[in-house]
Formats: sequence, C-alpha cells, structure tokens
Amino acid sequence: MSRQRENSHNFTQDPLDVSSSPEREYSKTDDEEDEKRDTMTNLERIKPFNEKKKIVSIAPPKPARTESQILLTRPTADSMVSDNENTPLLHPSSSLPTVVGYDELIEDYPGPSNTTRSEIGRNELKKKRRKRSRYNTISSTNRQRKPRPLIMSPFMPISTQISVDAAIKERIAPKSRYGSTTEKLMSKSSSEESASDEDEEESGSEVSHSSSQISSAFKLYRSMSYREIVTLIMLCLANLCSTVAFSCIAPFYPTEANEKNLTETEIGIVFGVFEFTMFIVSPIFGKYIIKIGAKRLFVLGLAITGITAILFGFLNFLPSGELFFWFSFLIRIVEAIGDAAFVTSSFAISAKLFPKNIAMIVGLLETFAGLGYTAGPVIGGLLYDFGGFQVPFLALGIVLLVATGFGFYLIEDTKDEDECDNDGKGMMTMLRIGEIWMPLFGTIACAISLSFLDPTLTPHLEAFNMSNTGIGLMFLLCGGVYTATAPIFGSYVDSYHCGALMMMFGSLATILSMVFIGPSPLFGDLVSKNLVVIGASLALLGVSASALYVPCFQTCLDIVKSRGFEDNFHTYGCVSGIFQAAFGFGSFVGPTFGSFLMELIGFPWTTTVIAGLHFFLLAYFIINTLVVKYRRSSA
Repeated sequence: MSRQRENSHNFTQDPLDVSSSPEREYSKTDDEEDEKRDTMTNLERIKPFNEKKKIVSIAPPKPARTESQILLTRPTADSMVSDNENTPLLHPSSSLPTVVGYDELIEDYPGPSNTTRSEIGRNELKKKRRKRSRYNTISSTNRQRKPRPLIMSPFMPISTQISVDAAIKERIAPKSRYGSTTEKLMSKSSSEESASDEDEEESGSEVSHSSSQISSAFKLYRSMSYREIVTLIMLCLANLCSTVAFSCIAPFYPTEANEKNLTETEIGIVFGVFEFTMFIVSPIFGKYIIKIGAKRLFVLGLAITGITAILFGFLNFLPSGELFFWFSFLIRIVEAIGDAAFVTSSFAISAKLFPKNIAMIVGLLETFAGLGYTAGPVIGGLLYDFGGFQVPFLALGIVLLVATGFGFYLIEDTKDEDECDNDGKGMMTMLRIGEIWMPLFGTIACAISLSFLDPTLTPHLEAFNMSNTGIGLMFLLCGGVYTATAPIFGSYVDSYHCGALMMMFGSLATILSMVFIGPSPLFGDLVSKNLVVIGASLALLGVSASALYVPCFQTCLDIVKSRGFEDNFHTYGCVSGIFQAAFGFGSFVGPTFGSFLMELIGFPWTTTVIAGLHFFLLAYFIINTLVVKYRRSSA
C-alpha cells in the first residue's frame, strides 16, 4: 500500500522548482506525514516524500542540431529509454530546460540522455506538421472578402441557393432536435438584422424623398397585374385624347372659320362651349354613374368622342355662313358630352382599381392630360400641314375608337345595385360639407390661372417680336413643367398625406408667378417686362398648378369618407363629377372674364387680380386648416 502511494507521488515535484545546483537529494518522508496530506498547504504539497533517492538532471537548452546528429542518436534513445508510468509528461520546448533523467538511468550515462525531448523527431514532425494560417477572428469581420466567381457548384442545385426568410425557417424547423437552439439563435439574429435593415431603410427614406417616391412607383408597378397595367395605359391614353380633342383645333380652325365668314365672337363661342358643356354635364354623369355603369359610361363616352371627332373633320365641305357655325357648335357640344362621360368615369375607375394610390394615379392621368393640352396644338398643326383639315380629326377619331374596343374588353362591369342608394347621400349632400369647398376652390382657381393665358399671352408677347414657334414654346414651357411635376406631387401626397399643405404651396407659388408674368404695377420700376422673367414665371406656374390641382381629388374623397360616405362607385362618381365640374367652370371663367378684364384694365393688372384671388385662397386654406385641427383636438 505504501509502495503504491510512493509510486503515485514520485513526480509531484515541479522539475523547474530546483536550485542552481545540478543535483539535489531529498530525504524520505514519514508515514505520519502521509496522513496529514489533506491538511497541507500548496507549498507543503510540492515537497517530495518518496522513500527512494532520485537523481534528476537538468539539461540546459542547447543549440539546434543538424538532422544527421538527430538521426544518429534516435535509435539508441528508442532502444535504451522506454516510456512508462514514471515518465514525466512534459511538453517539448526549445527555450526551457527539459528533464530527461529517469529512475533507471544515472548521471554519467553515455548516450543521448542529454538530448532534449524537443529535439527528438524534429525532422519527422516537420514533415507531418501542417502549416495553418491563423486569423484574427475579431478583425476578420472587417476584412473585405474576395468576390465569389460566377461558377455554379456542381453539387448544389439551384433551389438550395435561394435564400429563405427567417420567418419561414421558424415555421419549417422541427421543434426539438440536436442543434435546434443554435438555429433559433441564428434565426433570432437574422430577424434582428432584418429589423435593423428595415429601420435603416425607413431612415433613408425620410432623408431622400425622391428615392422613396421612385421606389413606391416601382412597388405599385410590381403589384399590378397585366390586366391592370393595360387598363391604366388605356385610361392614360383616353385622358390624352380628351385634351387633344379640345386643343388640337387652335392653330388652324380660326383660319378655316374666317374663310367660312365667321366672326371672332362666333369662333370664341365654338372654343368656349366645350368647357361650359363639361361643367354642366359632369355632375350629372357623376351622380348617375352607378345606374348607367362605369364601364358603359366609359365606353360610350369614348365612342361618342371618336365619332364626333371624325365628323368634325368634314365640316369644311359645308357652305359658308351660319350652317358652318351651327354644325361646329352642335358637334362641339356632343363631343364635350362624350369627353365628360369617359373622363368622369376614368377617375372613378382608377379610384376603384387603386384605392391606396389615388393621388399617384390622378397625377399620372393629369400628366397625360397636361401632355394633351401642351402637345395638342403641335400635333394638330403638324397633321394639318401634312394632309389638310380632315387628317387631325381622322387620326384622333381612329385612336379613340381603338381605345373604345380595348375598354370594352378590359374594364370590368362594376354596376352594383346595392350601392345605388348609398343611404340617400348624394352630390347635394357632399356640397353641403363645408370642408369640401377648400379643394373645389383650389381646382377652380387653378383652372382660371391656366386658361386665362390661352387668349391673352400671345398679345402680351407681341412686344418681343416672337415667331409663332417661339410663342408656342412659351406655352409648352408651362404645360411641360406641369406634365413633369404632376406625378411627383401625386406620389408625395400618397406617401405623406399632406394635401392641404400642398395646396397652400400651390397658391403661394401661383401668386409669385402671376405678379412676375405681368409684371404687377405694384412693383413700380423695380421689375421691368423681361422675356426671361416671363419664361421663369410660366415654369413656376406649371409647378404651382400641379401642386394645387393634383391633391384636390384625393382631398375631396378623404373628406366625404370621413363624413360617412361609403367606399364605393357611387361616392367615386359623385366626387369625380363635382371635381370635373369645378375644373370646367374655372376653364370657362378664365378665358371669358380674363379677356374682358384685359380689355378693361390691361394684362399686368389682370394678373395682379388673379394673384389677389390666390392670396385670399391661401388665407382661406390656412384658416380652414386651423379650424379643422381645433375641432379635432377639442372633440
């Protein structure tokens, strides 16, 4: 029993804890001390208590030996020294002394006993040792990795390379198995990373508004089906043709009418009756859109407009005099009825198809409407120069009839008898809502500002001796800016729901544009009549018109819905009818009373009067917004 204890404690002595002398003897320990072993301190335990004297030799570190010397000494070492339970387990080291003495060996043993263990088999270890590059795991995360070559792995199918969302992983993962905790931690970390990415995207969208508008437009496009895309294209084409039908006759019809012995007043009546008719019939179509059907109203409106456009092209075959005037007048009225029908239904259809992006869709439709106002005279003049009086109307009529066929097959029939009554709420109930007049006044003022320039801008620019092309470019400047900015403001209103603020900005910008187009006599000699200033003011007018007009339809819908109107086609039709009637009324008042005021007080004071109109409109917007906020806070 004591022998086993002795053997078990032979090498509790630390080989490095020795004195400077090469050899040291340790005396035997008593058996009584063995019983006190449990109560000894750490310093006492390291003392030797073997009965047998031992000789420990300390070999200092030696210089590296050649491979031939190591190979010559190794066989003897293998033959003379055998590892057993008494062999000390020491790690090889070339910088520290290594114990190589054994119980069976003596100090003066001739041979490789002085060879350190770190030098034995060094050559073989070099062959077997694999050099592995060590990486700093902390700095490796910041290290830029090399891009993966565009080579598909031959053992990885394509489906396994598709990323899976963390939420899907949690659903398909087993509830309990080996490694499930690790997978949960990984899915948790991935969800946190995705949440942080979403926060970064939201903060980035707040910083850059233009990128968010573009991304929202792309999201809308990706969410649309093929049928919806084609329907939207057809609606845009219809709005383009509606304004082209109104404006294409401007460059050549007065000349033809003068040859048919029509007066200037009769020519003005032919032009003005179009918008006046739309002002009258648009509310009627909006009220009865459910009974008639949105699809039927749209298709019939396109067909009527196309047929009347073709008929208008053959008026030059009529004799001169009153017959030419009355046929022009009647065809123009019927054409305006068809135009009002499909434009009113197009707003209702777009609001039904895209309820979450109404302002954006309205802005897109107004982009094509503004493009028609701008490019209509250019298109009409080019086609007239190409083939005469019939060609512009034949081309326009054929396009409208083709759009009629597409509308018949693409637009779904949305007539619903359950929506016809809408609890007795109709257009007159909407007009009794005080808040709805704010966007309606904005629509009327916008139409007055734009249509006022049609008969008055050309005489105002005569002082600069501009050609007809130059004057057309000035008109194009206002209409082109309006066309470009309308979808931007529509997307902005959909994203931030700031229709009232946008209309305030539109009124303020209109005030600035009008006082500088004149320029206003209030400036005195500070601002002179300058072509550059007029051009910049026209561009600003295009921006202000889109900011003032685009949010009005969305604001009207929000107001009537907050007052208990249902989200159906009856509501859309009534709002669309009121909206088109307001714009038609402004388009009729602008050129009529604008021309009268210009003859009475001149162009500069007329623009000042229109600027004053927008000043009162801006004050009304501010007061109405404050009153609404006060009522909501007190309620």
